[in-house]
Amino acid sequence: MGLQAIIFDVDGTVAETADLHRAAFNRAFEEHGLSWHWDRAIYAQLMPVEFTPPKLRLFAVAARRAGGQAPSHEVLAKIATRKAHIFSDLARNGAARLRPGVARLLQEAQAEGLLLGAVSTSTRAETQALLSATLGVHGLGWFSSLKTAEDAQVPTAERSLYQGVLDDFGIEGRRAIAIDDSATGTTAAYRCGLPVLATPSLYTARHSFAEAALTVSDLGHPAEPFTVISGDAKGHACVSPALLRDIASPKAAAA
Repeated sequence: MGLQAIIFDVDGTVAETADLHRAAFNRAFEEHGLSWHWDRAIYAQLMPVEFTPPKLRLFAVAARRAGGQAPSHEVLAKIATRKAHIFSDLARNGAARLRPGVARLLQEAQAEGLLLGAVSTSTRAETQALLSATLGVHGLGWFSSLKTAEDAQVPTAERSLYQGVLDDFGIEGRRAIAIDDSATGTTAAYRCGLPVLATPSLYTARHSFAEAALTVSDLGHPAEPFTVISGDAKGHACVSPALLRDIASPKAAAA
C-alpha cells in the first residue's frame, strides 16, 4: 500500500522552540525566587532528557550536590506548571516561527490524502498553543492524531508517543515516516519501525543521526533547496511526499 502517514515531531521540527522553552524555564525560576539560570550550554546538556519534570529533577540533584538551591518535588511541580503557561503565552504572542518548508509539506501531504500525526514531549497546552500560533487558528486541524507529554508511557517515553499515533491510525511503522530534529526522537521513531527523515535544529546540529534514512538542513522549498547532511536525497531539492515515499519504500522507488 505504500506510504500512508507522516508523523511530525513538533518542538524543533515544526518550529525552532528550544530557546523559547529555555526562556520560559528561566522566567519561572525567577518567579519562584530561584537563582537558577539555564544558559545555552546548560540547556544543551539537558536536551536529551525527555519531558520537563525529569529535566527539573535532574538539575535539582546536580544543584544539591554542588551545595546550591534544590527545591522540593512540590515546588518543582509548580515550576513546571508555570513554565508551561509562560511558554504558551510566548507562543501565542508570536515568538515562534515555522521552520522552512513545513507549511508547504503539510499542504502537499493533505492534498495527496496522507494521514498527518504529531508528537511532542511538551505538554498538550504548550503544543496546542504553538501549533495554533504558527499554523493559524485551525492549526490543530492538520493533525488527525496528536500525542503529547500527558500520553507518554514511562519508561518508553517518546517512543510511546510515536507508537500511539501509529495505533490511532491503525498502521504499522513501515506504512508511515517520521520527521524529527533530535537523535533521541529519531531513535524513538526508528524503534517503532518508522523510517526517519532528520532535520537538525539549533541545539541538535551536532547530534548523530545514524538511524535516519536522510538528514537535511530543513524541509526546503523548490526555489530554496535544503542542504543534504547525510543520506541520499534521490535528486530532490526539498522534502515532498514523493521524496518521503522514496525513503519509506526504497525498493519500490528503485523499481
